[in-house]
Amino acid sequence: MGRPDGLARSAKDAPDNVRDGVRAWYIVAAVQALTAVLQMVMSFQDPRTVTAQVREQSDSFSMVDGVDEQTMVNGTIISSLLVILIAVSVCTYLTTRVARGGVRSRAFLIVGSIYLALMALLQVFTSPPDSGSTPLVLLIGAGTIISGVIAVVGVWLVTRPDTADWFGLPGKAEVEAYAEKVAKRNEELDKERAEKKAKKEAKKAEQKAEQERRKKGD
Repeated sequence: MGRPDGLARSAKDAPDNVRDGVRAWYIVAAVQALTAVLQMVMSFQDPRTVTAQVREQSDSFSMVDGVDEQTMVNGTIISSLLVILIAVSVCTYLTTRVARGGVRSRAFLIVGSIYLALMALLQVFTSPPDSGSTPLVLLIGAGTIISGVIAVVGVWLVTRPDTADWFGLPGKAEVEAYAEKVAKRNEELDKERAEKKAKKEAKKAEQKAEQERRKKGD
Protein backbone atom coordinates (compact mmCIF):
# COMPACT_ATOMS: atom_id res chain seq x y z
CA MET A 1 0.00 0.00 0.00
CA GLY A 2 1.24 3.45 -0.88
CA ARG A 3 2.88 5.07 -3.88
CA PRO A 4 5.23 2.61 -5.61
CA ASP A 5 7.65 5.42 -6.53
CA GLY A 6 7.60 7.06 -3.10
CA LEU A 7 6.36 10.53 -2.19
CA ALA A 8 5.95 13.09 -4.93
CA ARG A 9 8.42 15.95 -4.98
CA SER A 10 5.61 18.49 -4.63
CA ALA A 11 1.83 18.74 -4.48
CA LYS A 12 1.43 20.60 -7.78
CA ASP A 13 0.24 17.45 -9.58
CA ALA A 14 -2.04 16.34 -6.74
CA PRO A 15 -5.80 16.13 -7.36
CA ASP A 16 -7.81 19.22 -6.44
CA ASN A 17 -9.49 17.37 -3.56
CA VAL A 18 -6.10 16.52 -2.04
CA ARG A 19 -4.89 20.11 -2.28
CA ASP A 20 -8.14 21.45 -0.84
CA GLY A 21 -8.05 18.88 1.97
CA VAL A 22 -4.46 19.83 2.78
CA ARG A 23 -5.45 23.51 2.89
CA ALA A 24 -8.26 22.63 5.28
CA TRP A 25 -5.82 20.81 7.59
CA TYR A 26 -3.40 23.77 7.47
CA ILE A 27 -6.26 26.00 8.60
CA VAL A 28 -7.00 23.56 11.43
CA ALA A 29 -3.35 23.70 12.53
CA ALA A 30 -3.41 27.51 12.55
CA VAL A 31 -6.68 27.64 14.50
CA GLN A 32 -5.39 25.09 17.00
CA ALA A 33 -2.21 27.11 17.57
CA LEU A 34 -4.22 30.33 18.02
CA THR A 35 -6.62 28.59 20.40
CA ALA A 36 -3.69 27.32 22.46
CA VAL A 37 -2.29 30.84 22.77
CA LEU A 38 -5.70 32.17 23.82
CA GLN A 39 -5.95 29.36 26.38
CA MET A 40 -2.57 30.38 27.79
CA VAL A 41 -3.63 34.04 28.01
CA MET A 42 -6.86 33.10 29.77
CA SER A 43 -5.00 30.83 32.20
CA PHE A 44 -2.60 33.64 33.12
CA GLN A 45 -5.49 36.07 33.56
CA ASP A 46 -7.48 33.67 35.72
CA PRO A 47 -5.28 30.81 36.95
CA ARG A 48 -7.84 29.34 39.37
CA THR A 49 -8.41 26.18 37.35
CA VAL A 50 -4.70 25.51 36.85
CA THR A 51 -3.99 26.34 40.50
CA ALA A 52 -6.58 23.79 41.59
CA GLN A 53 -4.90 21.18 39.38
CA VAL A 54 -1.47 21.97 40.80
CA ARG A 55 -2.77 21.73 44.37
CA GLU A 56 -4.41 18.40 43.61
CA GLN A 57 -1.16 17.10 42.20
CA SER A 58 0.83 18.46 45.14
CA ASP A 59 -1.31 16.34 47.46
CA SER A 60 0.05 13.25 45.74
CA PHE A 61 3.57 14.48 45.00
CA SER A 62 5.68 16.72 47.19
CA MET A 63 6.76 20.10 45.84
CA VAL A 64 10.31 20.49 44.56
CA ASP A 65 12.49 22.38 47.03
CA GLY A 66 12.70 26.07 46.17
CA VAL A 67 9.70 25.99 43.82
CA ASP A 68 6.57 27.72 45.05
CA GLU A 69 2.99 27.16 43.93
CA GLN A 70 2.88 30.13 41.56
CA THR A 71 5.97 28.90 39.73
CA MET A 72 4.36 25.50 39.31
CA VAL A 73 1.21 27.13 37.96
CA ASN A 74 3.16 29.22 35.45
CA GLY A 75 5.19 26.20 34.39
CA THR A 76 2.06 24.13 33.90
CA ILE A 77 0.46 26.81 31.72
CA ILE A 78 3.56 27.22 29.54
CA SER A 79 4.12 23.46 29.31
CA SER A 80 0.55 22.95 28.10
CA LEU A 81 1.12 25.53 25.38
CA LEU A 82 4.38 23.92 24.29
CA VAL A 83 2.81 20.45 24.11
CA ILE A 84 0.01 21.72 21.87
CA LEU A 85 2.42 23.66 19.66
CA ILE A 86 4.60 20.58 19.25
CA ALA A 87 1.54 18.52 18.32
CA VAL A 88 0.50 21.20 15.81
CA SER A 89 4.01 21.18 14.32
CA VAL A 90 3.95 17.41 13.91
CA CYS A 91 0.53 17.52 12.28
CA THR A 92 1.68 20.30 9.95
CA TYR A 93 4.64 18.18 8.89
CA LEU A 94 2.36 15.20 8.28
CA THR A 95 0.05 17.43 6.26
CA THR A 96 2.94 18.31 3.94
CA ARG A 97 3.50 14.57 3.46
CA VAL A 98 -0.18 14.06 2.69
CA ALA A 99 0.10 16.70 -0.03
CA ARG A 100 2.89 14.59 -1.57
CA GLY A 101 0.93 11.33 -1.35
CA GLY A 102 1.76 10.01 2.13
CA VAL A 103 -0.95 7.45 2.82
CA ARG A 104 0.21 6.64 6.36
CA SER A 105 0.34 10.34 7.24
CA ARG A 106 -3.18 10.64 5.87
CA ALA A 107 -4.34 7.79 8.14
CA PHE A 108 -2.77 9.48 11.20
CA LEU A 109 -4.42 12.82 10.41
CA ILE A 110 -7.78 11.15 9.81
CA VAL A 111 -7.60 9.74 13.34
CA GLY A 112 -6.60 13.18 14.65
CA SER A 113 -9.48 14.79 12.78
CA ILE A 114 -11.94 12.37 14.34
CA TYR A 115 -10.56 13.33 17.76
CA LEU A 116 -11.01 17.05 16.98
CA ALA A 117 -14.55 16.39 15.76
CA LEU A 118 -15.37 14.65 19.05
CA MET A 119 -13.87 17.55 21.01
CA ALA A 120 -16.00 19.98 18.99
CA LEU A 121 -19.09 17.90 19.70
CA LEU A 122 -18.32 17.90 23.42
CA GLN A 123 -17.75 21.65 23.30
CA VAL A 124 -21.26 22.16 21.94
CA PHE A 125 -22.91 20.23 24.77
CA THR A 126 -20.55 21.18 27.63
CA SER A 127 -21.21 24.08 29.96
CA PRO A 128 -18.62 26.91 29.79
CA PRO A 129 -15.99 27.03 32.56
CA ASP A 130 -16.55 29.21 35.60
CA SER A 131 -13.11 30.80 35.29
CA GLY A 132 -11.79 33.00 32.51
CA SER A 133 -13.13 36.08 30.76
CA THR A 134 -16.24 35.59 28.65
CA PRO A 135 -14.70 36.81 25.34
CA LEU A 136 -11.75 34.42 25.64
CA VAL A 137 -14.00 31.52 26.62
CA LEU A 138 -16.17 32.17 23.56
CA LEU A 139 -13.15 32.47 21.27
CA ILE A 140 -11.61 29.24 22.56
CA GLY A 141 -14.92 27.41 22.24
CA ALA A 142 -15.43 28.75 18.73
CA GLY A 143 -11.89 27.72 17.78
CA THR A 144 -12.48 24.19 19.03
CA ILE A 145 -15.73 23.85 17.07
CA ILE A 146 -14.29 25.40 13.90
CA SER A 147 -11.26 23.08 14.08
CA GLY A 148 -13.47 20.02 14.40
CA VAL A 149 -15.70 21.01 11.48
CA ILE A 150 -12.85 21.93 9.12
CA ALA A 151 -10.90 18.80 10.09
CA VAL A 152 -13.85 16.63 9.05
CA VAL A 153 -14.09 18.55 5.76
CA GLY A 154 -10.40 17.79 5.21
CA VAL A 155 -11.04 14.08 5.80
CA TRP A 156 -13.92 14.11 3.33
CA LEU A 157 -11.78 15.78 0.67
CA VAL A 158 -8.68 13.58 0.93
CA THR A 159 -10.73 10.37 0.90
CA ARG A 160 -12.63 11.08 -2.33
CA PRO A 161 -12.38 8.26 -4.93
CA ASP A 162 -10.31 10.44 -7.29
CA THR A 163 -7.52 10.66 -4.67
CA ALA A 164 -6.83 6.91 -4.60
CA ASP A 165 -4.18 6.95 -7.34
CA TRP A 166 -2.31 9.84 -5.68
CA PHE A 167 -1.96 7.85 -2.47
CA GLY A 168 -1.16 4.60 -4.27
CA LEU A 169 -4.41 2.96 -3.21
CA PRO A 170 -6.47 0.66 -5.43
CA GLY A 171 -9.25 2.44 -7.26
CA LYS A 172 -12.87 1.35 -7.47
CA ALA A 173 -12.32 -0.54 -10.74
CA GLU A 174 -9.32 -2.39 -9.27
CA VAL A 175 -11.24 -3.31 -6.14
CA GLU A 176 -14.15 -4.63 -8.21
CA ALA A 177 -11.78 -6.59 -10.46
CA TYR A 178 -10.07 -8.09 -7.43
CA ALA A 179 -13.42 -9.00 -5.85
CA GLU A 180 -14.50 -10.64 -9.11
CA LYS A 181 -11.24 -12.58 -9.25
CA VAL A 182 -11.68 -13.76 -5.66
CA ALA A 183 -15.28 -14.79 -6.33
CA LYS A 184 -14.21 -16.73 -9.44
CA ARG A 185 -11.45 -18.47 -7.53
CA ASN A 186 -13.90 -19.40 -4.77
CA GLU A 187 -16.21 -20.92 -7.37
CA GLU A 188 -13.33 -22.96 -8.78
CA LEU A 189 -12.40 -24.19 -5.31
CA ASP A 190 -16.02 -25.15 -4.60
CA LYS A 191 -16.12 -27.06 -7.88
CA GLU A 192 -12.86 -28.85 -7.10
CA ARG A 193 -14.13 -29.80 -3.64
CA ALA A 194 -17.40 -31.07 -5.12
CA GLU A 195 -15.52 -33.19 -7.68
CA LYS A 196 -13.25 -34.65 -5.00
CA LYS A 197 -16.25 -35.44 -2.85
CA ALA A 198 -18.03 -37.10 -5.79
CA LYS A 199 -14.95 -39.19 -6.58
CA LYS A 200 -14.60 -40.20 -2.93
CA GLU A 201 -18.24 -41.25 -2.76
CA ALA A 202 -17.94 -43.16 -6.05
CA LYS A 203 -14.88 -44.97 -4.72
CA LYS A 204 -16.72 -45.91 -1.55
CA ALA A 205 -19.63 -47.19 -3.63
CA GLU A 206 -17.26 -49.34 -5.71
CA GLN A 207 -15.62 -50.74 -2.58
CA LYS A 208 -19.02 -51.54 -1.09
CA ALA A 209 -20.16 -53.26 -4.30
CA GLU A 210 -16.95 -55.26 -4.39
CA GLN A 211 -17.47 -56.40 -0.81
CA GLU A 212 -21.03 -57.49 -1.62
CA ARG A 213 -19.83 -59.48 -4.64
CA ARG A 214 -17.25 -61.25 -2.48
CA LYS A 215 -19.89 -62.15 0.08
CA LYS A 216 -22.11 -63.63 -2.66
CA GLY A 217 -19.12 -65.57 -4.09
CA ASP A 218 -18.42 -67.06 -0.69
